[in-house]
Amino acid sequence: MRIAPLPARAGWRWVARGFALLRRQPIALLAITFLNLLLLSLSVLIPFVGSIAPLVLAPALMVGLMRAVGTADEGGMPLPTMLFAAFREDGGRALRPLLLLGIVNAVATMLALALAALFDGGALMQLAVGNLEEAESAALDDVSLWLAAATFVTAYLPVQMAMWYAPLFVAWHRVPPVKSLFFSLLAVWRNRGAFLVYGIGWFAIAFAGSLVVRAVQGAFGSHPLAMSMILSPLSLALITVIYCSFWPTYREPVSDPAAEAVAGTAPDARA
Repeated sequence: MRIAPLPARAGWRWVARGFALLRRQPIALLAITFLNLLLLSLSVLIPFVGSIAPLVLAPALMVGLMRAVGTADEGGMPLPTMLFAAFREDGGRALRPLLLLGIVNAVATMLALALAALFDGGALMQLAVGNLEEAESAALDDVSLWLAAATFVTAYLPVQMAMWYAPLFVAWHRVPPVKSLFFSLLAVWRNRGAFLVYGIGWFAIAFAGSLVVRAVQGAFGSHPLAMSMILSPLSLALITVIYCSFWPTYREPVSDPAAEAVAGTAPDARA
């Protein structure tokens, strides 16, 4: 497996590629994203581990999402069953290590939130576990909120880097979980310029989206149903584009001929 260093401008190409991929199979990809979000939402109902279940399941479901987006990239039709690729393909070999990655992700996230709680009184932690009333009652000021957010981002960023490629390395390259985290961290660091531009690009789009939301609120603030009918599809579309943009971040720099058959993609599919 080789990780090619890419120029910083590749980050913006990844963002643009996400929009292009959604245009190829919009209905199918939107449906699969909705199914993914629904499953993550329902997973919180699992007894005892519900609050962290979405974090544990995310790596396995991400493999399925990338299977679906990769299929669209090749001109095929993504199917909802592809979301469960990690559970079915290769006899489910990758499921256990993917769940292990999920546990690592959950523990790391909770530790980062615990650090943030030193500044915000635990508001972010309460939001993460779904205790909205307790989060709203937490006494916060602008300084503590920014300090908490900065602390969480700083603590979780290395984890995000290690988790970025790890699920695909485990599922498609047969890399053990610990090594997959290490290799993912190195791969992201090697293309840090591209990922920085990628992050800035999505931040700019999110900022523009917030302006759209404010405009919609100004126009339909007295009509909650109308707002929901407008903002819900837009939110789903944006989340789907973000998922689609994950694919080129993997497909462009990562090469491993031995894994092509497992990933279900051909070398000439790279964009």
